[in-house]
Amino acid sequence: MNGAAISNLNPPTLAAVTFGVAQAGLALLLRGPLTRWTRRPLAWAAIAVANLSAMTLFLWHQTAFITVTMLGSLFGRLPGLQTAPSSLAWIAERLAWLPAFAIVLGLLWVGFRRAEQPRPRRDPSGRSGGRVDRPRDSTRRPAHYVSQ
Repeated sequence: MNGAAISNLNPPTLAAVTFGVAQAGLALLLRGPLTRWTRRPLAWAAIAVANLSAMTLFLWHQTAFITVTMLGSLFGRLPGLQTAPSSLAWIAERLAWLPAFAIVLGLLWVGFRRAEQPRPRRDPSGRSGGRVDRPRDSTRRPAHYVSQ
């Protein structure tokens, strides 16, 4: 954190370890209710759709953060990002950056989401027409796992 005399992560402090244990405990407490909630078709569908782009979002979120920070730095010091957390206003400043990060991440998602989608396999005979329908062999991986 900017302005801090010590780091919570190098070496890890008791506060950081306690926070990690608390998050694990919260996850365990919420496991049952969240499992019941995801049995609802609409909730499950929303999660399934979000998971289709999970890797794209994970891989590009830091790029979105750096892009916004670098572009913002052209205009001077960025409140909430490059300032010390000295007041409650800092939290509001920090949260105000979230829409900018979300917009850039959304643009990256639009550009790179196709990389996550499996490509249709071509018919070995050279005929066009998309995917080849073959019977599934239980010992083989699904077609989208096969590298070509």
